[in-house]
Amino acid sequence: MIRRLNEADRQPVFDFLAEESAFNLFILADIQNYGFETDFQAVWGDFDECGRLRAVLLRYFRSFIPYGRGDFDAEGLARIIARHAAEPARGGAELAGKGEVVARLRPYTQAVLDWSRRRSLHFAELSDAGRLAALSGNLPVDVRPHRMTPADAPVIAALYSRIVEFHSFDDQRKRELRHSLETGAARGYWLEYDGRAVAAVKTAAENPFSAMIVGVATDPGFRRRGFATQLMVRLCSEVLAEGKRLCLFYDNPEAGAIYKRLGFRDIGRWDMVPQR
Repeated sequence: MIRRLNEADRQPVFDFLAEESAFNLFILADIQNYGFETDFQAVWGDFDECGRLRAVLLRYFRSFIPYGRGDFDAEGLARIIARHAAEPARGGAELAGKGEVVARLRPYTQAVLDWSRRRSLHFAELSDAGRLAALSGNLPVDVRPHRMTPADAPVIAALYSRIVEFHSFDDQRKRELRHSLETGAARGYWLEYDGRAVAAVKTAAENPFSAMIVGVATDPGFRRRGFATQLMVRLCSEVLAEGKRLCLFYDNPEAGAIYKRLGFRDIGRWDMVPQR
C-alpha cells in the first residue's frame, strides 16, 4: 500500500533510510530541512501487508528519488512519477537514485522517461579519516585558505564560472550557493591567491548521518599542485569528526583515483534519467 507520509512518520522513515544513509542522504536532508509536505516537496511510503515500510519516494520540485528494499511496489511508485511528470511545469522531470532501485522502475516508466539518456555515476563513500592525516600538507605562503561564508559567494562563483566542468553555473546557481551558505545547508573551504579564488570544495545535503562532497574545483592555471586535495582533507576531517559519513559522485577516472587516495571507496552507482 502506498500513501503520503507525514510528520508522524518521521522516526520510522529515518530509521528505514538510515540503513543505507549514504544513498539516502538527499531524502534525509530534504525531509530534515523541509518536512513532508510543501508546495515543492512531497514524500510517499510503500508498506507491505504487515504495515512495514519497504520503500520511500521523494518529490523535490521536478526531481524524484526512490529508495526501497525487497519486493516493493515499483509500478505504484512509477504511477506517481508519471502523474506529476504530466503536469505542465517549467523544466522536465528527472528520476535519480541508487542504480538498482532506479532500474526497478524502468519497465513502468518507458513512456515518461528517456532511458536512452540515462547517466550512471560512480558513488563513493568515506567512513574514516585513516588516510587523511598522511595527506595533510602545507600550502604556499601566498595562498590563503578560508572557510566559506555568504560574503564569499561572489568570488567562489567566479571560480566556478571559469571552469568548463561548471559551465552551467548561472545566476540561479549563484543565488543557491549564497543561500546554502546563509542557511548552513552547506559549508566548505576555498583558497585565495592574489584576491581571487583558485580552489574550492563544499558539502551539500547534510543530514544527521552523512553529507555529500560537491563543487570540487581548481582554477586551470593552478592544477596539479595538490590544492583541491588539501581542501578535501580539511573538510572531510571536520565532517568525519562529527560522526558523519561522506559521499560523492564521479565519472572521471582521474578524479576517482584522487578520491580513493583519500580513502573513498566505491559502494555502487547513482543513476539519473530525464523526462522524454
